[in-house]
Amino acid sequence: MMDYELPTEFDIIIIGTGVIESIISAAASRIGKRVLHIDSNNYYGGLWASFNLDAIQKLVSSEPPSIEGLGNSFFSLKNFTIEWHIPEETPPESNEWSRTRLLKESRKFNLDLTPKLQFARGDFVELLISSNIARYSEYRSVSRVLTWLNGQLETVPCSRSDVFANNKVTVIEKRMLMKLFLALDSGDQEYPNYENKSFRAFLSDKKLTPNLIHYVLYAIAMSTDETPCLQGIQNTKRFLDSLGRFGKTPFLFSMYGSGEITQAFCRLSAVFGGIYALSQPLKGLILNGDNFEGITCGKQEIKAEFLVMGAEKAPPEFIKQHPQSYIARAILITDKSIMDSEKEHLTLLLYPPEGDKNSCVVIELGCLTGTCPKDLFVVHLVSRQIEGPQIDFKHIIQNLFGSEKAKILWSCYFSIPDSNDLDLRCETPKNVLLCPGPDIDLDYDYAVKNAKTIFMDIFPDCEFLPRAPDPEEIIIEGEPTEDQSNVDLKAETVKPEE
Repeated sequence: MMDYELPTEFDIIIIGTGVIESIISAAASRIGKRVLHIDSNNYYGGLWASFNLDAIQKLVSSEPPSIEGLGNSFFSLKNFTIEWHIPEETPPESNEWSRTRLLKESRKFNLDLTPKLQFARGDFVELLISSNIARYSEYRSVSRVLTWLNGQLETVPCSRSDVFANNKVTVIEKRMLMKLFLALDSGDQEYPNYENKSFRAFLSDKKLTPNLIHYVLYAIAMSTDETPCLQGIQNTKRFLDSLGRFGKTPFLFSMYGSGEITQAFCRLSAVFGGIYALSQPLKGLILNGDNFEGITCGKQEIKAEFLVMGAEKAPPEFIKQHPQSYIARAILITDKSIMDSEKEHLTLLLYPPEGDKNSCVVIELGCLTGTCPKDLFVVHLVSRQIEGPQIDFKHIIQNLFGSEKAKILWSCYFSIPDSNDLDLRCETPKNVLLCPGPDIDLDYDYAVKNAKTIFMDIFPDCEFLPRAPDPEEIIIEGEPTEDQSNVDLKAETVKPEE
């Protein structure tokens, strides 16, 4: 229970600390609105959170949301299972990993429920820079992009130098690939004959070889055989546009896990007066007909003009449409990289669709990302669910972690409801807005779009996240020091690899 009292009048109350809610909180606070950002959880992030090894294991036995107060079971994690692949103990002289030894390192892990990478010129990175929120977080550039081709891992050529250094691509193929890149990059072509055709058909008509079609279709455009041509071209251009800004690839990763992202926006909100309260006893909403008036928190009644809440925090009567699709997830802790190298890589593997299985995003993180101890790796698998995470990922895990390859020490599987295609407005009071949870996209651009839409619905005449003052004017306690940074988003430079 609370041992202190909160103010009782606000312009907006936000329940839940997911990415979308946190962006809205920062945007509202930045323009001078009185913001109460509150959560019944004792951690930031909700379905977008990061956990240490000990904490994530407790999710498997955590109680479902209380229907008596706020919250529902429609949008909670499903199929949550954890499995150990190493013994409880090993002999004292052994260097092998055991459960006891791994759990002693628990606090060095930051395991994301919803891992994301960012396109270097994507909407999310542009928002970080334009709003100056980049000051409150650190990023590292993805150092290699892989694909699964002809039964083995292959490096995807991302740039001109990569193309010409790739010994798996013939001289003729290199010229074909560069010609395609230049044509798409110029942006002056129209594609009238391909409006109703697939991107694969377009690449075939360009006389690309099967290997090149694989690289472009599955890895660079992150598309499928059915992706419409114009969408595939747009996806490819997004990849090409983000090259050369930070590092060798188009992608960035948030140091210490994607769960840090919500806290960066929460910090900005707090700087401009937003009030935060975690572990709160949220009892219910105060309604007057079709109008929200306030919340009951413990023994307090707190009033506000607007309420924003994550879909998983809403009372069941606000939810008319239930999730029909799910995001399949796996988190693995391994003893070495999926593809050996002289230096540690931050790896993105774009695993193509096989048979009746969907394509899969695989993100491998080493200790330099601040997400795991030295000599270990964290591997995330993300895909649109068909049957369930363990079945959907079985062929990928067999291929990546067979004999003589990296060994899995610990694994975790679960499903995240995809609420992004649902109508979340149909049953809510007019001044209550629900935020969808995580989406299947690689980056946060769709979350930014959702946050901006909700913000503009509430404050139509206000600017969305105007630039915050520089650190010379505002000093944030605990701001990262210069030598810890990897990517300086403001300066648009990359620090040398450690």
